[in-house]
Amino acid sequence: MEYSLINPLIAVRDVHFGSTVIVAGIVFFDLFVASPTLRAMGSLLETTAVAFRVHTALALWISLALSIVSGFAWLCLLAGRIVGKPIGDVIADGTVWIVLSRTQFGFAWQLRFVFGILLAGCLLARRTKRHVTPIWQEALAALLAGAYLGSLAFAGHGEEGLGFERNLHLAADFLHLNAAGLWLGGLIPLALFLVYLRRFHEETWRTAASDAAYRFSNLGIIAVATLLVSGTINVWFLIGGMQALVGTSYGRLLLLKITLFAAMVCLAGINREYLLPRLSGDIGTNPASRVVQWLLRNSLVEIVLGIGIILIVGMLGIMAPATDMHVHLH
Repeated sequence: MEYSLINPLIAVRDVHFGSTVIVAGIVFFDLFVASPTLRAMGSLLETTAVAFRVHTALALWISLALSIVSGFAWLCLLAGRIVGKPIGDVIADGTVWIVLSRTQFGFAWQLRFVFGILLAGCLLARRTKRHVTPIWQEALAALLAGAYLGSLAFAGHGEEGLGFERNLHLAADFLHLNAAGLWLGGLIPLALFLVYLRRFHEETWRTAASDAAYRFSNLGIIAVATLLVSGTINVWFLIGGMQALVGTSYGRLLLLKITLFAAMVCLAGINREYLLPRLSGDIGTNPASRVVQWLLRNSLVEIVLGIGIILIVGMLGIMAPATDMHVHLH
């Protein structure tokens, strides 16, 4: 098989991973960053809150719809790959239903479908007051979004093991996915929040920008630590040793993913150590608007790097792990 981005299965996986990460990121950002900041500001950011809520809600629903559609497409493509038939045939002859009802992958997709429906229902049922949702509703939505994103672990290589090793690998994948949602998925709502704060320039906008940026930075530290630990566990299972890391196509792609991740960490470090103190007024005399512009620029670069990581994840998921490839080479 050619592991290129024109491969339909890779493309569908990329869309599914990306849209699901965005769904979780927006929900997590609401709970941990946007709502606490808006509550602290009271009614002083009314215009910003309206614009932010409207546009993040639109992005959330579009991403959730894309996630569901691409998830179904992934199921169909996988069924077609198993029996060697076009998508239309596997839908017409019931092969898709057989894969859905009689395989581990199908069971995982049923579970994820339930989480997706429950999340959609939770989002529809949310009630807001001054554009701030009650905390219990935000927490419930975050739990469902985390389950929806994390259950993608059952569609990865972690599902292939046995016993304790399988459970450990699945747990690492689950945490890895949610940490990615917390950080990478949260970059988009963070950028939107900063854009509207800077655009409307309401009375407490600088305080709100500083508060939101610091909250997100603290979450980023937790996410990076989780990604490092869970990623190390995954590398142990999937790579096995340095020779396989540099001597197989799987290992080299993983190295590229690690490089992009390191670049994102460097940018996040610059934001925390250099820009955030200036935004809060502790250091320097740069206007807050200019500092926010720098934060936005760095966030956009991080988003681009994150897209690169998601593209790589889509390719790695249909490749044999480096441990298997390395065995075949010998």
